[in-house]
Amino acid sequence: MYYVIIGRDCATMQQELATGVQGREDVRVILNRRYGERRGNDQPKSPDRRRKERRRSPDFPPADADA
Repeated sequence: MYYVIIGRDCATMQQELATGVQGREDVRVILNRRYGERRGNDQPKSPDRRRKERRRSPDFPPADADA
């Protein structure tokens, strides 16, 4: 599958390309609806909200337990 993403300021290009690839199921023409960046660098980062470490060591018996 091929995705062709067109900027929001080129809506006519999106229509032309969509018409040109009409009938092809392996090509999709998409108009980018985003406006600006999602995150700005000037915004403070949120603190880590995890309460505890998810990874844990496996529960193996000590090596000398069978001796």
